[in-house]
Amino acid sequence: MSQPLKKSAGIALVTVLLVVAIATIAAVSISARLQVDARRTENFLRSDQAWLHMLGVEAWAKAELIEDAKNSNQVDSLDERWNIPMTDSAVEGGETKGHMVDQQGLFNLNSLIDQQPPQVNPLNEARFIRLLDNRDLNPDLADAVIDWLDNNPTQHGVGGAEDDTYQALNPPYSAANRYMAHRSELLLVNGFTLADYKKLAPFVTALPVAPIVQGVPPVPVEININTAPREVLESVLIAMAGQSTSGEINTVVAERESDPFKNQADINNRLPAAAAVISRNDLGVESHYFMVHSQVTVGQAKVGVASLLYRKQTGEVIVVQRMREDIF
Repeated sequence: MSQPLKKSAGIALVTVLLVVAIATIAAVSISARLQVDARRTENFLRSDQAWLHMLGVEAWAKAELIEDAKNSNQVDSLDERWNIPMTDSAVEGGETKGHMVDQQGLFNLNSLIDQQPPQVNPLNEARFIRLLDNRDLNPDLADAVIDWLDNNPTQHGVGGAEDDTYQALNPPYSAANRYMAHRSELLLVNGFTLADYKKLAPFVTALPVAPIVQGVPPVPVEININTAPREVLESVLIAMAGQSTSGEINTVVAERESDPFKNQADINNRLPAAAAVISRNDLGVESHYFMVHSQVTVGQAKVGVASLLYRKQTGEVIVVQRMREDIF
């Protein structure tokens, strides 16, 4: 074979190899992209399925609260069905579970500021300071929370913080100067660390202060003595009377398990004498706000949602807000 032919054959071979290599790279790229697209589509579908199952958990919670309203005679306590968690329920490709927490058994951060006229509520401030102290947190944090809520530029107490404090941070921001939408806003309040928040979060909430539905007056947000954790109950009673002992609080907690408080008169009759002088707006036995925590897993998709439910006097239950939760 002549030299030119050998050279041409070599060039042709190299060209074929390059074409094959390019085709292989293209095929692998297309295949990888198709796999990514298929996985993305699957994740979207699984996420949508998980969200629909979450709505199913909400429906379960609503049904429990509606049924409870028919049978509870306006008394809510921890021995009722709504307090029994939804056990792991198998669904196609995954599982769901959920549980409810009575939000009126917790301390409402928004109760630190009265609505009319807008001013600090001294009784609730004393309760909150007591709760902080019980959780081994700095009581001065109460001042910073009050300044976060109130709409005046004057620093409250020694631990207060207004815009000048927040504007000096990196990145800077301003105090909200309004009621909290969620307890997690505490993470923005000056002085609060993540560790502080985790200590306090199980015992506080941020409930709306305005009517939930137009034309429906807001229900007085009392602390339910039947469902309040011991830490909340202790802060409430001691802040009110200043004399309640740990033993007396233990007695209240133990008695309500088998014999829940039935009404305001029952509360006044059964509480320790030092804590018996209580107004109607301080403690109650009926709840209207509940948080349902839903956790759903479908395939690789995981959805965690906290839904605030509001039960009207008529027994109807509506969803006030939904917040994503980290369940990983």
